[in-house]
Amino acid sequence: MENYCFACGQSNPYGLKLKIDIHPSGKSYVEFIPKREYEGYPGIMHGGITSTILDEVMVYACKAYNEDVVTAKIEVRFLRPVPIGKKLIANGNVVGKKGKAYITEGEIIGENGVVLARAKVHFSPYPFLLEGHKVFVYQAIF
Repeated sequence: MENYCFACGQSNPYGLKLKIDIHPSGKSYVEFIPKREYEGYPGIMHGGITSTILDEVMVYACKAYNEDVVTAKIEVRFLRPVPIGKKLIANGNVVGKKGKAYITEGEIIGENGVVLARAKVHFSPYPFLLEGHKVFVYQAIF
């Protein structure tokens, strides 16, 4: 089956094609070099792409627990411009659980270990079947 996910799908010609490593302890990690196609202002990665990468790396942290999740709430702090064409690191970490929902934190790190962006994301379980149809249920717990 082809994976067309914009963030991690290797079949999506417009996607980021992130190859994220998962650690069983609920941590995830990816190294990447943003292409110019993802630029906002000259030389700076678009904030929406920055948010997408943070969201995706934290989804993968939840996969360490064999959970498929969807974003219920995301809060991103843009600390410094995220450069295009430079090697960056993104990491995610499951820091808590509330019922079936996961609470995660992540960051994008630039050269010399400088944190460029930081996020906290709350995830709800992936859709369940209701009368034969997939239904997204966002738990109103946050």
